Amino acid sequence: MRNKLSFTLLQYSYLTKFRVDIIVALTAVFGYIIGVEQINWLDVSAVFTGGLLVTATAHIINQIIEKQYDAKMLRTAHRPLVTGVVSFKEAVLLALVFSIAGLFLLYNIQPEAAFISFVSLVMYAFIYTPLKRIHRIAIWIGAIPGALPVLIGYVAAAGRIDLLAIYLFGFQVVWQLPHFWSIAWLWHDEYRKGGYDLLPVKGGKSTVNALLTFLSVFLIVPFLYGFYHYRFVNNGIFILMLVFTLFFSWPAYRLFRLRKEKSAKNLLLASIIYLPLIQLLLIIQHTN
Repeated sequence: MRNKLSFTLLQYSYLTKFRVDIIVALTAVFGYIIGVEQINWLDVSAVFTGGLLVTATAHIINQIIEKQYDAKMLRTAHRPLVTGVVSFKEAVLLALVFSIAGLFLLYNIQPEAAFISFVSLVMYAFIYTPLKRIHRIAIWIGAIPGALPVLIGYVAAAGRIDLLAIYLFGFQVVWQLPHFWSIAWLWHDEYRKGGYDLLPVKGGKSTVNALLTFLSVFLIVPFLYGFYHYRFVNNGIFILMLVFTLFFSWPAYRLFRLRKEKSAKNLLLASIIYLPLIQLLLIIQHTN
């Protein structure tokens, strides 16, 4: 019985992309910390749990819609809807329960935060997901719901969208470009099997796509300068942000020069490390 329960929970974690959910929920918590004057830990728990549940819902719907395409790709052929371990009805019921619970938690803190979360869910599940098979602009569209969690957390704390909120959101949008394009590079051949072409332009693993991925890192700089220009960070924090960005750009440059899978893996890893480092710097500034 215990083994069966563990197996079921494991399959549900695959269905919801639980590890990604955790990262997204923590991004919402980051937004809350930046937006609040005094932390209420009950609100933090609600922001985290609400963000976790709504993000899980988006991922469930994504897998429902993409089931037939997931079956064609090695990286997704093991997903529980494809293998039949989780039924369509189970997935729909879980998505319904998770979405209601998540939005309810956020609504109790700040109705505007719940509304933004609902918009994010709809954009990811019903616009970004089907658009991926139609046009590579989906990456740009998907970056919007991908960045909204930080706005959700901020609005839950501050109750408004101000200049700092806009810069936090914009930074998160452009950070996703090199992050997602490194993934698109690594899995390009697999994605093609499923009917996806998600690199910046046509041509696959080309010099142009490597160059555009490299250059996309520097779209971050204007937002870092905005943090500094509007006195959201001091000189020292701003310099550290630029240094971290320079290090982040190195694997992107290596991808441009070498066009090797290892470089794409290093860029993906760098993007995962870079984001929390910048967030940590902003938290340090905010709490001092």
